[in-house]
Amino acid sequence: MGLRRGARGFTYLYSYPARNGVAFDAVGVFLQSRCMARSRNILIMKTVDPAEDDGEGLPELGNCSEVQAILARYNTAADGSTRKDNTTSVTMLFGPGMYAELFADGPRAPVTQIMVTMTDQDFAFPVLTRVAREQKWTLLDPESGQRLRFG
Repeated sequence: MGLRRGARGFTYLYSYPARNGVAFDAVGVFLQSRCMARSRNILIMKTVDPAEDDGEGLPELGNCSEVQAILARYNTAADGSTRKDNTTSVTMLFGPGMYAELFADGPRAPVTQIMVTMTDQDFAFPVLTRVAREQKWTLLDPESGQRLRFG
């Protein structure tokens, strides 16, 4: 098997015989690394001016119900399931090209940050930047440490 680029830029598989008795076995690895999108994590937190930082931890985005209502305006909502650990419950919200995890003890518990996993950056990133700009939140990439601040 091998890969060929088609007329419109599409990549497709084609077959060819084994050479020297060794079959081409790296197609799956190549396809996975080239064609499948890599998910990327982003943290959302409230923007803090360093001059006004009181040093008491992260400020609240709101309680769990308020954050869900804010994100619902951006086509991001829960499917009704809640995962419960020993200490906190995790509410999963699903949106365009992403899913978000809210860690809170209940609907009135404060939320200080949201973990967003982007499965399709082309759809998710414009939505996230719009949310961050309108709510004056900060996007943080935990892999690189870069912050994208709005407001």
